Amino acid sequence: MALAETSLTLEGADRRRTVMGRTAVVLGLLVYATLLAAAWWAVVHLLPDQITLQAFGRTKVVGDVHNRIVTGIGLVAAILPTALWIEALVVGWERSSVRALIFNPTQSMRTDLAVLVLGQGHVLELVGKVMMLGASMISGLVIRDWIAARTGFAVDPSGLPLALQVVIYFYVYTFFDYWTHRLDHTRFFWPIHRYHHSAEDFCVVTSARQHPATFSAIFVINLPLAILGATPSVMIFVSVVVTTVGFLIHSQLQSDWGWVGRWVIQSPLHHRLHHKLDMTYPTGHFAMAPIWDRLFGTWYGGARRDLVIGVSQPYRHGFWIVPDLLRDYWHFWSGFVIKRTD
Repeated sequence: MALAETSLTLEGADRRRTVMGRTAVVLGLLVYATLLAAAWWAVVHLLPDQITLQAFGRTKVVGDVHNRIVTGIGLVAAILPTALWIEALVVGWERSSVRALIFNPTQSMRTDLAVLVLGQGHVLELVGKVMMLGASMISGLVIRDWIAARTGFAVDPSGLPLALQVVIYFYVYTFFDYWTHRLDHTRFFWPIHRYHHSAEDFCVVTSARQHPATFSAIFVINLPLAILGATPSVMIFVSVVVTTVGFLIHSQLQSDWGWVGRWVIQSPLHHRLHHKLDMTYPTGHFAMAPIWDRLFGTWYGGARRDLVIGVSQPYRHGFWIVPDLLRDYWHFWSGFVIKRTD
């Protein structure tokens, strides 16, 4: 009887700690969201959207300042913390990515952190421009204006409500992203995309593990969306949704999200199935919106929490990421003349 009472007491204490922990997470998120909203209000109302800079006898006009701030620091300041908070709220502090990243990161997680930091510092952006031979400089808006000037053809969705535009272009984005992802899994493009799949552990920031030479999205996503009339303001909202979902499907959330994960947005478990190490059966679940996998025959289901992820190619992992980046870049170019089996 005493043992049973002790057990109940311990269970009650565990439940109280869980409730208190999740309450602290919610309160922290609310405080942070309030501070972030106040900072954004200050940017919009106190900072002009166009700034003129003068130095060394030259004048430089920087426009679209507000959007530049959103796209420049939005990832670290808003989207990533929110995703980490959501995950911690659902799975608890002990299993959360933020706890693992701070106190006990695996070597694979160290790689994720290194890529995130270098990406936010624009180091990988500069490296990517060199590796992509300037392809990233191509502007879809310039091409759209060129087509409109010569053919008179231009898609103009501006008459639609902003929310509807975001929904439409999100699914347009995921359609093109599906085919980009399929292209990345072909033997020619796989060495570059393989870097993302090399993660052996999922944590929220695994989404940021991308090789800087990845360029297929520029031609298969960015250019078509610009030509189809997606304005920069709409694409900012679409980018926020896509980035947030990307963080969540690489998180410690172990759920298939029910019918939402089967039809509307890919779930963490289904994305884990896409990252599977076992290649004895086909890879599927390429789309962020499952409808495209279902339409094009790459939906398999059967997601499991214990599925081993990764690739057969050995990776060093850890903070020193340069050797793996260079090796994969070499495998990409040499793959056009040398057929590899991985």
